[in-house]
Amino acid sequence: MKLIVISGLLSLLPFSTIAAVYKCQLNGVTTYSQIPCSDDAEQTGYATDNIDSLNNQQQPAAQTESPSETLVRVRNALTKRDMQLEITKLKGDKARLQSRRDIEITKLRQSKLNANNNLAGAVWEESLSKEMAAIAAQYDTDIRAVDSEIDRLSKQLRRL
Repeated sequence: MKLIVISGLLSLLPFSTIAAVYKCQLNGVTTYSQIPCSDDAEQTGYATDNIDSLNNQQQPAAQTESPSETLVRVRNALTKRDMQLEITKLKGDKARLQSRRDIEITKLRQSKLNANNNLAGAVWEESLSKEMAAIAAQYDTDIRAVDSEIDRLSKQLRRL
């Protein structure tokens, strides 16, 4: 639809070059205008000739791509953009997961340092170690899932 509108506007472009350009002398200064600016204004033709020749040169270049090829090219560009945005989002998710994992493990390490050198402290320290391992495993699984999704999208992006 956009291509049809653009083609329609381009077809009207040569008609807009029919406008005359006038050269005038005002207070000793040469000026150019679309309307006669004084009684001695003379009409020039060089501006419209240049624009018409440029339009004739550009028209074949605009017709080298069919509408279906244009749609495919635009669709691919939008798909690539969306994939790159998704990859960027996933990388941010991964960084947030890593940060949360590190924060939770640091808190547990601090708690572990506070454990007393008695039987209750030893049991608590062992419990904290197991909790740290469980948290690390959980986040590592989530991070691997995000990494695999990033890899999948990156491969798909390279194929486009």
